[in-house]
Amino acid sequence: MMNRLIDSLSRRNAKIRRKTHGSRLFRLLGGRGAATLAVGAVLSIGGITDALEGTHFLVRKDLDHVQVVRQKGTRDNVVATLDNGFAGNSVFKLSRVLPGSLVSQRVSLFDEAWLPEDAANAELDANATPLQKELHRFNVAIRRQFFADAVPFGGLIHEKAEKYKVDPALVAAVVETESRFRTNARSQVGAKGLMQLMPRTGRWMGARNLYDPEQNVDAGVKYLSYLSDRFDGNLKKTIAAYNGGEGNVKRYNGVPPFRETQQYVKKVMHKYEKRKGEMKRFEAEQRGGGVIAPPDAEVVAVR
Repeated sequence: MMNRLIDSLSRRNAKIRRKTHGSRLFRLLGGRGAATLAVGAVLSIGGITDALEGTHFLVRKDLDHVQVVRQKGTRDNVVATLDNGFAGNSVFKLSRVLPGSLVSQRVSLFDEAWLPEDAANAELDANATPLQKELHRFNVAIRRQFFADAVPFGGLIHEKAEKYKVDPALVAAVVETESRFRTNARSQVGAKGLMQLMPRTGRWMGARNLYDPEQNVDAGVKYLSYLSDRFDGNLKKTIAAYNGGEGNVKRYNGVPPFRETQQYVKKVMHKYEKRKGEMKRFEAEQRGGGVIAPPDAEVVAVR
């Protein structure tokens, strides 16, 4: 039930950013008990009833966390704190569906302590300067925000891409090509879920339920990382192997002469380049508008 809810909300939020009509909202919250999940810890164990009795909730998103703040009168209490990953972004997206009279949002990616250490800096050279680390941190935050806002399951995709050091734009392109972001997708040969993994591959990569978005994307990105290592980072060979098999790519020393695989590589590459272009425009908008630019720092790309 939870996976279906997140699937629906994630796709809706990526395609259209608007509020759901009130009557539909309350059918959703009452019929499925969705309120209690996001807004249960969120709308504080008491759920929507408490909100209707004069309590307002602020869902606050910063660089590393999503917090739910319960506001009643002059009193503010933090009732939930989630990592800024798939779960946190799902709660933030769900909050956008709720009426502004009950729940409001605040995005504050940078504050006085906007530079905590984290795994993102691990990919930098050990001799990187503090400024380089800051700028890298800044770039990662922008990309994370782009995927969370613009791509179905984008928070999850970015989280797993960081974990396995794969370009999240590539992961998004593969997911879109494989399943069109449908968690219940199944091919004629038995491939399942968002990244259309065969059960054997899924088990090899540590997934037991391929219809679970987190298990599926974790296993799929791990598999992409494995293939990239096998082919020394060659992008087209990696994509071709994901579709046509590692052995066939080795046999032909490149994209195999199979029409399906050749078309697949073209589709993924097209979506990959398109997504990278969207991300660059988003980055330019954020920096140009001064929305989340760090103070007194020249912004450069750190690859």
